[in-house]
Amino acid sequence: MALVELNQVWKTYKTGKVEYDALRGVDFKLEKGEFTAVVGPSGSGKTTMLNIIGGLDRATKGTVLFQGSDITRWSLTKLSLLRLKNIGFIFQSYNLVPVLTARENVELALILRRWPADKARARTDELLEAVEIADLANKRPEEMSGGQQQRIAVARAIADRPALVLADEPTANLDTATGNALLTIMEKLNRDEGVTFLFSTHDPRVVERARRVATLEDGVVVSDRIVAETARV
Repeated sequence: MALVELNQVWKTYKTGKVEYDALRGVDFKLEKGEFTAVVGPSGSGKTTMLNIIGGLDRATKGTVLFQGSDITRWSLTKLSLLRLKNIGFIFQSYNLVPVLTARENVELALILRRWPADKARARTDELLEAVEIADLANKRPEEMSGGQQQRIAVARAIADRPALVLADEPTANLDTATGNALLTIMEKLNRDEGVTFLFSTHDPRVVERARRVATLEDGVVVSDRIVAETARV
């Protein structure tokens, strides 16, 4: 059973009397343990596709299966629980809580999932080590570089060992060295913790590291190819 399966998914947006099809009959499967990139020009539907998989948006037509369950018509409450328990998100803009320290930003994700305080602290410290930023545990986002903030976002995304991490342009605001270092960390998490990653990206650095690349154009998957069978770490 695939982790995620999209069957003939359409997404139509309406603005006044104007309609626009962001996705047009997308078929796509994602297996557990993949490290996959979805690429394509701006407006091709990449972010829309990730948002639908993550339950942040709804398909207009078609079905979306997550671990075999059709989430297409789930209530907002049920979709919120799906995200809380099964999906981690990494955004281009980091989305950290500015008044919290690095440690508190990660711990918050576990507290919301009802982890006991001692276990949440231990898991947080483990993750800060994993993303190589333990020395900044007590710093707030404003005291960190963009790359450091994104490492905290990665730690937060995988804190509760989700089945899937959706990463929307996670390296877009990072310089070459920082972006490559972050990708190496995510590859290691994919290998060591079995985290499944699905990227939306324009970044050739991500494409080079991906083991599968799907290309969207005008809301349609025009190619989908395996480029490596095992992690390149």
